[in-house]
Amino acid sequence: MLALVALGRGVLPVGEQTRRFYARPDVAYVPIHDAPPICRGPVWPTGNTTSRVREFVRAAADANPLPPD
Repeated sequence: MLALVALGRGVLPVGEQTRRFYARPDVAYVPIHDAPPICRGPVWPTGNTTSRVREFVRAAADANPLPPD
């Protein structure tokens, strides 16, 4: 998608972390100040849930609490 944006073929709303992780000189990242934050979280197949997966998700959630509304 960022390649299409760089070619002038569209726009793509992305989270703040995208600007940091995918810095491109051919793409302008313009802040949208009144947009709600984009929250992300881990996803995995339900048939692959183990105690290690649950513990990892719990540790990640504890280390990164959701911002207040």
